Amino acid sequence: MDVLIVFVAGLATFLAVFHVGRRMLSRTGAVAVVAAWAAVGLALCAASLLVVVSPWMPAVLAAAAAVAAGSVFGPELGGLTPQLQRCRLPLYLLSVSGVAVLVFVAIPVTTFLTSPGELDIHLRRLLEVNARDVMVTVYAGAAVYLLAGRAAYRTVLSLVATGGFLLSWIYAFVLPFGYPLMSGLAFEQLPIARHVLLWRSVADLAVVVVVAGCLCWLLRRRSPRALLAALVLANVSVVIATGVSLTRERSDEAGEAAGADAPAPIVLSSVRPNTLVVFLDRFMGSYVESILAADPALASRLNGFVWYPRAVSGGENSIAGVHPMLGGYDYLPSEMNARGRPLRDLSVEAFSILPRNFADRGYRVSMVGPRGMGFTMLGDCTMLDVNGARCSHIPASISHRKAVEMKFPLNALAESNYADLLVLLASMRIAPYALKEIILAKGPWQPFLDHSAGTTFREWAQLEALGELTTVDEGASGFNFVSNILPHEPYFMGGDCVPLTTRPVIGKQELARTGHRSQFSYQHALAARCALESIGRYMERLEMLDVYDNTRIVIVSDHGIVGDVQDGSTRAVAGGTTENAYVSLRPLILVKEIGASGQLRVSEQFMPNAEVPRLVCEDIGGCTNPYLGGRPIAALGRDDPFPVARVPWQFSAQQPDAFVLKERLLLRGRDPFDRNGWTVQDDR
Repeated sequence: MDVLIVFVAGLATFLAVFHVGRRMLSRTGAVAVVAAWAAVGLALCAASLLVVVSPWMPAVLAAAAAVAAGSVFGPELGGLTPQLQRCRLPLYLLSVSGVAVLVFVAIPVTTFLTSPGELDIHLRRLLEVNARDVMVTVYAGAAVYLLAGRAAYRTVLSLVATGGFLLSWIYAFVLPFGYPLMSGLAFEQLPIARHVLLWRSVADLAVVVVVAGCLCWLLRRRSPRALLAALVLANVSVVIATGVSLTRERSDEAGEAAGADAPAPIVLSSVRPNTLVVFLDRFMGSYVESILAADPALASRLNGFVWYPRAVSGGENSIAGVHPMLGGYDYLPSEMNARGRPLRDLSVEAFSILPRNFADRGYRVSMVGPRGMGFTMLGDCTMLDVNGARCSHIPASISHRKAVEMKFPLNALAESNYADLLVLLASMRIAPYALKEIILAKGPWQPFLDHSAGTTFREWAQLEALGELTTVDEGASGFNFVSNILPHEPYFMGGDCVPLTTRPVIGKQELARTGHRSQFSYQHALAARCALESIGRYMERLEMLDVYDNTRIVIVSDHGIVGDVQDGSTRAVAGGTTENAYVSLRPLILVKEIGASGQLRVSEQFMPNAEVPRLVCEDIGGCTNPYLGGRPIAALGRDDPFPVARVPWQFSAQQPDAFVLKERLLLRGRDPFDRNGWTVQDDR
């Protein structure tokens, strides 16, 4: 019924618009009239998607436009029908197949190869499903063309398909912006100001008008064979680029296969010194102040720890922050760029330095879920080539067992659903900005959002299970690195630190009471509290296992939070650095030395997270970098000013051998809370 309504409404609108345009042709010219028609088509497309988000809606409107144009202008269609001649069908099929390849194969494959671990589908399955859909789309398009018996109808279909292909390319590769980061199958959508939406719509209108006008001018003044050749080259280039991507090493799938799920991957010695590093992705360090204020007893459970609030990261996202956190100052984005080597190789270096140093000193090394290694989201264990080191992932049975105990539905999605998600994301990518907003607001995201509850649950269950994942014996010393992304996936966490099956809605009064400006801010603060309380319980478990005193423990994050979050801590308020520009660079650093005891203490020492390797290596006499001639890892706040780089969050948005630096900041005075110490670096 919706399809019929859209067709009838579109037909009536196009008939009226075409009649008006026909009378104006002699005064304004064909190019201007066609551009105006295209603008009306964009408005109709937006209106149809408001009715229901479906790929059939643009196709139905194209059919309505064909019928209306043929009825108003006749078979010659203003001279365009004879002008296209034999190129009409090839243009149509190349355009339809080109858009189909973008939506079903090229963009989904690119997204998949740089995807988070939640996209639980094998690449072969994705290609099988989506290649079939490409063929179905092309066959269906050919059938529509065949059934459109009149030449005028076929001409309009060819023009609409060609224009749609050009717009798809422009929005996919020239203007690939306008939709938010998706994390854990849930968009991290922040409110967009109305004036921004208005300007985006104006930009859409301008792009559509220019493309339609240029297409009309080109077909009337030049041979359509030139356009046909351009479409052939465009399609061939997409196929080649996709093929090249497929030949690259598949990151997550290979890593999962090589990194076997170890039943108890954390190994500690009861008679020798150990080192344990717990990596909590996106934990904003200043949260510790409010967490301890709300739960003073946690300071006792974090027995012997020192908190370094004056911490700063090398960037505002994982790819800029995690490498210096593990490799030191030599792996800041600017330093990695200066090396001129593939970033993937340098990433593996950063993750390998600590395992190599500890393995060389006889430690049993266990890397559990090294997220980000080699620019892979889950951590590709095949990349860790260190003798004596074991790389693994926490068994899925941990979260499954917990789900059964709590009767928590995991809502596992079928592989075909993941393919649908990738197609939906691809549709957003090729759509004009106004249509992106409609797809985001009205699209069928709920099945994927429901599954995101399982992501929050999984990370919570794994963090809660660290105690049972720990093995204690009288063997050699142990170096253990374990990562968890609960602070990164807060969207289904309940106020009692137990995950929910539905996304909670926090009222304005509760937000005001807790001092948060948005639900985004509230949820991140809540997840940070829940994560740190879970760590506190794990520390108590280590004390019961009698390995707490002889274990150095470092709890760190790679960066703060990008989004609608402010820092209301006393240090941020005093220094004037409450805004998110500073919050995004504020990591967590908690350190317990061997034999340390007493309530958690606070150190005001300046502590970039590039200092973490020094803190981790103190018990083995310091670490060296085997990839830089064995020189000692630079330490003790080497850089003043300290450089910070803002780079795109996507791995795929970087150059092969260099980060794309959007902005470079300098911190002078070694106090990240001092607003006056921050400046933007002038590269002129």
